[in-house]
Amino acid sequence: MDKVKEEASNRVLLIDLENCPSQINQLMENLGQYSHVVVCYAQSGAKIPIDWIVPLTATVNANKLRIAKMPNTGKNSADFGISFWAGVLMIELPKQTHFDIVSNDNDLEHVVDLLKDQGRSATRIGIKKESIQSVNTASEGVMQINSYVQEYCRHLLNHNKSRPAKKETLLNNIKSKFKADNVNPELIFDYLSKQGVIAINANKIAYNQEKITKIAAL
Repeated sequence: MDKVKEEASNRVLLIDLENCPSQINQLMENLGQYSHVVVCYAQSGAKIPIDWIVPLTATVNANKLRIAKMPNTGKNSADFGISFWAGVLMIELPKQTHFDIVSNDNDLEHVVDLLKDQGRSATRIGIKKESIQSVNTASEGVMQINSYVQEYCRHLLNHNKSRPAKKETLLNNIKSKFKADNVNPELIFDYLSKQGVIAINANKIAYNQEKITKIAAL
């Protein structure tokens, strides 16, 4: 076994997709560098190329890739998923196995410290986010914003009884939802308005359930 294969056979990658959605674009590359890859998420609008379906299915069947959707969408649920799978794999895999955790959430340093406390090698890798605040008519930027709009519509479906009633609270909710991605909430608000998802009258928000359902299903 050459050195690259030997190193890959002793490396685990745990991805916080909620916190680092762009990491999905590196998935095929990651699978060539790690023996086990675990992707944890609660809600995600991430998409993969159709050409990846067959090879990804093979890696899932070989227990090399695990896509772990959290049963609940509460705060930090993906973090708990990463903590759980780090513990499972720590028990299953050889002691020399190295763990990389991809997340911008500093709280996951606790998982790194616990792995090290058990004699394991572990590192948290933060991903620098590019703000979409200045995005306007560039096609790539529009696609990115549409992805956030779609994800937020899914959020609205899951929280249909506690939706913000005023513009200020809606903007704060959007900002909180996409805090890790440094998204400008005004951009998302404008897109929601232009696509007919929301309407505002005297600072009160009205929601179009049909539009929300349609966009969330895209």
